[in-house]
Amino acid sequence: MRLKTLLLSIVVGLVIGLAVVYVFRPPGLPLPRPPEAIQRLFSPSEEQLRTAFYKEHAGEKPLNWAIAEMADEMRESEPMGKFVLHKNDCSDFMEAVVDEGLGATARFKRESDKHILTRRSGLWSVFLWDRKSPLLPGDQVSVRHSPHYPPKAGSIGHCGLIGSDGNVRDWSKLRSWATDRYGSNSVEWFTRHSPGPTEVVITRLKPEYRYLAKPVPLPTG
Repeated sequence: MRLKTLLLSIVVGLVIGLAVVYVFRPPGLPLPRPPEAIQRLFSPSEEQLRTAFYKEHAGEKPLNWAIAEMADEMRESEPMGKFVLHKNDCSDFMEAVVDEGLGATARFKRESDKHILTRRSGLWSVFLWDRKSPLLPGDQVSVRHSPHYPPKAGSIGHCGLIGSDGNVRDWSKLRSWATDRYGSNSVEWFTRHSPGPTEVVITRLKPEYRYLAKPVPLPTG
């Protein structure tokens, strides 16, 4: 009998204690969480990273702008004909812009046949564009169907980058063209033949790198 009374007292005490914690906690304060949940709860959000960046780097632009401005520069300087391409396609231009913009040095300046930073998955967020979310300078835009001609059997995709003015910078050379072209067109035009919900893919520098919370891991040596 005494044992039952003791156990009952313990249970009642626990219930009362939990009720006190629940009722008398400050308004809006959540109930205690496991340590891993607390860690997730207080991990920096994109908004926190952005706020910290503009506080600590007043007057500067996030790092994605370096990609956008390099896309502008390479469109003007037209470097693609000055070296031997390993693929001779739009992605070669895009990857050269990313490497040069983020400080890895474009492959033709390194006299190499390789690109570096676009292959590092930890740097990038990849998502399907809903045609509503704003695109950022430096975003990589890949479309299922090239904007240069309507979709047909065997038609190819295309890619470019958002420049500093919001237009897409790209490089292309079709067999029917006498020379290559460095484009600067609206996003609407660039995606016009890829209207489906899965046909436009955006690759974006992750917030921790855009807002300089982490340095971009550049190659050494």
